[in-house]
Amino acid sequence: MAGIAYVYKRLWNPEILVDPDNILPNKCRRLFNGKYDPTYVIKWHGATQAGEELGTAADSVKSGTTTPFQITVVSSDVGDDRDTAAGFVHSVALIGVSVESTAAYTEWLANGSTTTLGEAGRPKSTVEVVHMNGTSDVLSTRYYLWVDHAYACEWGTGATHDAEGDITIESPADTDLLTIKATYNESQGGVWHFPPGALVRTEYVRMMPTATLAAGDGVVLTATLSGFDQELNDANITDCTDTFTYIHYGNNQSVEIPGDKIQRYATKESKCLWTETLVANTQSINIQIVQTTQKLPR
Repeated sequence: MAGIAYVYKRLWNPEILVDPDNILPNKCRRLFNGKYDPTYVIKWHGATQAGEELGTAADSVKSGTTTPFQITVVSSDVGDDRDTAAGFVHSVALIGVSVESTAAYTEWLANGSTTTLGEAGRPKSTVEVVHMNGTSDVLSTRYYLWVDHAYACEWGTGATHDAEGDITIESPADTDLLTIKATYNESQGGVWHFPPGALVRTEYVRMMPTATLAAGDGVVLTATLSGFDQELNDANITDCTDTFTYIHYGNNQSVEIPGDKIQRYATKESKCLWTETLVANTQSINIQIVQTTQKLPR
């Protein structure tokens, strides 16, 4: 892997925002296309490779679709302590799909959202802020079906304003799912999961060369989708792969490609994996991806 190891990922307008101290900017809300739909953003910059997951793969992937799990957040360095004004990373935001409790999720599986507890168990797009406590484990309050990214969102007066030690996102404790490496603020991972019942659409992708490319150089960006429409729907079906291509001819320019206008119905197993593949020679490219979700009209 020759590109950067980590990637900027954000979920704006989540269904659930756990941020009691109002750390996230504007309470994690951004207007997109005149609406406040949940909006998934990936920004990646690196040297193009062959079939590289944007941001590289997670340490490990855990499914909570049978039994949702809490997440442990911990640093390898005591300096990442929220109670220390001169510390480095004080808080981390987790992005994923979560429920209020395992009991609520079990009821939702059995009865849908026909009861109050059932609605609490409906998996929802989530951003949760967890306050660091140095080398001591801190548990999430939400129970996760999937966790897709973690990023530093509050800092002390530490000189570099990034992680002083490796911050690991674990479940169970000491089993790493994601890592914010020391001197970084973002974890790895080029995958999004979506809450069941959501209508998922790719709005656009943008590809921007950052150096002069030779004619014929470029990149193919691929979204591999699985678990949409039906939980066992996989990437062997042609409709489960979207590709976007930039090939350089003439002057360098930014290329924005609209999505295919299709809204795919998400299940609790739905996943979108983003990868990039070089065309001809390795080149430095900026990639931005925007996807949104809407609720199914009733």
